[in-house]
Amino acid sequence: MKEVLIKCENLTYEVVGKNLLKNEHKKILEDISLDISDKEIFSIAGESGSGKTTLAKILAGIILPTKGEIKYSFSNNFHSNKISAVQILFQNNGELINPYRTVESILKEAIEISGSNALFDSVDKLLDTFSLDYSIKKQKGYSLSGGQQQRVALARILAVNPQMIILDEPFSAQDKDSVENLVSLIKDINKNFGKTIVCISHDIKTIKNISNRLLILKNGKIVEIGSTEEIFSKPKSEYTKFLIKASQLELSSEEVKKFLKEYEQDQRNKNS
Repeated sequence: MKEVLIKCENLTYEVVGKNLLKNEHKKILEDISLDISDKEIFSIAGESGSGKTTLAKILAGIILPTKGEIKYSFSNNFHSNKISAVQILFQNNGELINPYRTVESILKEAIEISGSNALFDSVDKLLDTFSLDYSIKKQKGYSLSGGQQQRVALARILAVNPQMIILDEPFSAQDKDSVENLVSLIKDINKNFGKTIVCISHDIKTIKNISNRLLILKNGKIVEIGSTEEIFSKPKSEYTKFLIKASQLELSSEEVKKFLKEYEQDQRNKNS
C-alpha cells in the first residue's frame, strides 16, 4: 500500500467581498476531502472557474483553507529552508524564468540549491532529460519559445528535487505533437524519478492517458473521485458523462443546450 503524502479533510476556501451594505462571502471550494499517494499521478479536472487552481495553491501551501484540515507526510529528505517538498508550475510558466538570465545560470542555480539531495550533477544531464539542445544554455529567458519556457521551468523544478510536482493546465495552447511529448515527459518524471504528479486540466481526454486517479470538480465541489479507469468506464454523475462525451466530440445539440442553460444558471447563482 502506497504512503499517503497529502490528506485533505473537509476543506473550504472562501473570499470576502464588499457591496454597499455588507460583506459578502463567496465559497471557491467547499467540503473537499481527498488524499494523494506517493509516486502516483493524480489529476483534477473541471471547467474554468471550478476551483482547480485554488485547490492547487492549497495543496502547495501557497494559501491556507478557510476551514478544514490538510496533513502532509513528506520524507525528511525533502525539508529544508530553501526547498519546498511541493513545487508548482502554473499555466503562466514564464514567471518562473528570469527573462534576463541564461538558461544555464537558471538551471545551475537550481542544482546548487538542492545540495546533497541533487538529482543531477550537471546542467547537460538535466537538458538531456528534457530533450533540450545544449545550445539553449546560452539563451536568455526572453528569447525562449513558449514550449521551451515550459520545459526549462519544469527542468528547474525537477532540479531542486521536490517530492511532489503540481502542473496547472500544462496542456493549454499546445498543438497535438507538443501535448504528446509533454505527456511522455510527465510519465518519465513519474517513473524514472519517483515523483508524485498532480495534473490540473480541463483537457480530460489527455488526463485519461496519464492519471492513476481522477477528481472531477464543479462549482468548487467534488463531483466524483476514484480511479481514472473506473470513472471513464462507469461515470456516476451527469456532469462527468458530459465532460467525457465532450472530449470525444459525441455531444448532441440538445446536450450542449442543456449544459449551457445549466452553466448560465450556475453563474447567476454565483453572482446573486
